[in-house]
Amino acid sequence: MSTCPTNLEADKATNADSRLMVALYALAAARESVSRNELLRLVDASPDEAGQAIDRLLQLKVLTGKPGDPVRLVPVAPATAFTQLLLPAIRELRERQTTINEVSAQLVDLLPVYEKSVMKDVREHSLHRLDNVDAVRLTVSELSARATREILISQPGGPRPEPVLKEATDRAVGVLERGVRTRTLYPYAAQFHQPTVDHVSLLVEHGAEVRVVTQVFMQLIVFDREVALVELVGNPKGALLIRDLSVIHFLIGAFERAWDKALPFPLAYEREQMLFSSEEMKTAIVELLVEGYDDKVVAKRLGISLRTFQRHLAAVLRRIGAHNRLHAGYLLRDLGILHEKRAQQ
Repeated sequence: MSTCPTNLEADKATNADSRLMVALYALAAARESVSRNELLRLVDASPDEAGQAIDRLLQLKVLTGKPGDPVRLVPVAPATAFTQLLLPAIRELRERQTTINEVSAQLVDLLPVYEKSVMKDVREHSLHRLDNVDAVRLTVSELSARATREILISQPGGPRPEPVLKEATDRAVGVLERGVRTRTLYPYAAQFHQPTVDHVSLLVEHGAEVRVVTQVFMQLIVFDREVALVELVGNPKGALLIRDLSVIHFLIGAFERAWDKALPFPLAYEREQMLFSSEEMKTAIVELLVEGYDDKVVAKRLGISLRTFQRHLAAVLRRIGAHNRLHAGYLLRDLGILHEKRAQQ
């Protein structure tokens, strides 16, 4: 049986604490002054509970030490305590709100200048390099804010750090709440990373569509079928901004083919889908094995760790009766397994 307090029990404890504070304050208010020990004797509560309640009254400044005799406590009007305790914080909040309003107005004034200069230059070039992560993040944020119809995302590789997922979650929820359709492809292994599962669950609740595939072809984001971001070769922290509609049409076609083969992201581990996903992974390993890629390359393309790939590979070798990779390649070609698979596709 669980020993954790329920919400009801927590509420009862909070109410009891409040009643104790009121009782202690009433005792103090009925006297010109009172000592801590006197309050502890007068109130019907344990010394520890009463002591904590007195400390809280002192923090709230409705009890304070008597001038010239700090051992004695005197009551203070709640309105006076409010002025002493909260007015400085309220004043600070108002000042911060004023600053926020001023900065927002200044940024709004500068936006047309940016639109006419920087963004105009970007729009006039079909390809634009973004060489650092800050430039990529800023561009993704701007394009997400401008999107009105649909965003397509392909997210290969291993799990993303939780701060990155948090930023992506906040941005995606804002997009979805505006009614923009989003479709995301994740690699097979993403369904076993709990922060990613939590991220996907929240987005699905807001209407996102998310699927998993054994091979995610590239890192890609397409906004409204008009502009795309792809990974920058040789610079994993950069990206290439593409506005050429022919190139974007090709990228969308590749995305759609992968989307058609993908499975819904399993937010709960359903046995049938897990088994099917595992078989799809082994099929992908067979295809890449015949093509001659080494272990590290195959693992990266499948978005899984090298150890996980080697476990799947061992299962494939046992299934076809191969002694090693070379023998497996020969058997797969000789048995025509790969040719049969491609013919079915």
